Amino acid sequence: MARDIGPKCKRCRRAREKLFLRGNKCISDSCVLMKRGEETESAARRRISAYAIQLREKQKLRMMYGILETQFRNYFERAAKSPNTAAALLTLLETRLDNVVFRLGFADSRAQARQLVRHGHITVDGRRVDIPSYQVRPGQVIAVGSEKGRKLVSAIVAAKEPGVVPWLSANHQQLTGQVLRLPNQEDLKDVPCNMQLIVEFYSK
Repeated sequence: MARDIGPKCKRCRRAREKLFLRGNKCISDSCVLMKRGEETESAARRRISAYAIQLREKQKLRMMYGILETQFRNYFERAAKSPNTAAALLTLLETRLDNVVFRLGFADSRAQARQLVRHGHITVDGRRVDIPSYQVRPGQVIAVGSEKGRKLVSAIVAAKEPGVVPWLSANHQQLTGQVLRLPNQEDLKDVPCNMQLIVEFYSK
């Protein structure tokens, strides 16, 4: 399966803001973007075209979820069939299995969540699923199914503050979670992207 394996900190520098691609490192003093703050501010003052702004927003969202261009465009084409393209696109991205594992707090980053899924540590309704792009549905139960996975995830959960988005519920003792409903626009306010610019980019 194709994936972007380039340096993650470089993507944040390109987007000129934190995309939280490396988990705890992104909130520590070792964050590269924090060290290069003056350079980022200087670059932000340069004049750029409307197209470049739209492209940057699209690339930012794509890099956040760790998706290559072809797959991202396919998501947009599916979302474009909905009355609200922007909301539908975010819903498709948020309900990917790797993102749900991350949102449940079972991984420090989406990349780590993707690895947990690919290595067969995650089950959906008791069945092992190793496809990161699997779309979860309301009512489904996500769990850490393997013993090795439980050891890894237990250490991750113990090292962070408990907290789960409203459209999911999690039991961090049992390492299980459930999809209560699909996320709405209120739930997705923490996604730092201008969705309207992304819709305009693909609508040309």
